[in-house]
Amino acid sequence: MTVDDRVRTGFLGPDSLSWRYAGDWRSLLIGSWVGLVQLSLPALGAGVVDHSAFYSEPWDRFLRSVPQIAGVVYDGPSSGAEGRRIRRLHAGIGGVDEQGRRYHALDPDVFFWGHATISEVVVKMTDLFDTPLTAERKQRLYAESCQVWRHYGMSTRPVPADRVAFEAYLAHGYRHRLARTPAVTEFIRMSQRPGAMAQPWLPNWLWRSLAPTVAEPMWLVGVGLLDPAAREALGLDWTAAQERRLRRFAAAVRHGWRVVPRRLRYMPRAVAGFRRAGWPTG
Repeated sequence: MTVDDRVRTGFLGPDSLSWRYAGDWRSLLIGSWVGLVQLSLPALGAGVVDHSAFYSEPWDRFLRSVPQIAGVVYDGPSSGAEGRRIRRLHAGIGGVDEQGRRYHALDPDVFFWGHATISEVVVKMTDLFDTPLTAERKQRLYAESCQVWRHYGMSTRPVPADRVAFEAYLAHGYRHRLARTPAVTEFIRMSQRPGAMAQPWLPNWLWRSLAPTVAEPMWLVGVGLLDPAAREALGLDWTAAQERRLRRFAAAVRHGWRVVPRRLRYMPRAVAGFRRAGWPTG
């Protein structure tokens, strides 16, 4: 059975696992992991460097992308239109990487890696900050991610048939497709000196005072969640002491999240979807 046979046509709704998890603000805490596994794909890293303000505002792309991708999950009948709009935004992104290889953002193998790693954020988030998903729920969530993929109007050629095959796809990517690209090298450098990193949503003076407190746990999450093969490819160390700090941070988030009101746990696009569905958001 092909992936086209496994997913429903139409859009996701309140019965989906994606609605429960994809708009959770805790997913932003996985941002450093996303940066590492995306920027280390040579074609994707080159596209970000060549076609965005990466060196001056390295987080801008991620923070702009998150609410747009949330729209493909939560926008109901408009989800397909949002997916096609996102695809059009990538139409002019192409060029030659540092090794002289041509790339384009709409190459299905490149675009699907971006989609796959963003989709995997929910699994990483629930494993670390919530109740880990069962194998059955991971399969269900994967089928929903395939449904989201259809909204982009891209080829299903690179899409694995099920969650087991998807995990094998990710493992192969971590071992054989990632490299220490100029983009990921700069991202690592800036992440280790966060005060120098511009943040478009905060005044520089405020970010410089907050950076040491915010950046260390973000970096721990990013490196700690890497597959060991990816960590080795990027030349990043991981110690037992770092693992303990990561687990303490995760426990603090997990316990603290229980007292956060429901309406504050989700991004605006998710809350809008909940309201349309008649869900309480208080």
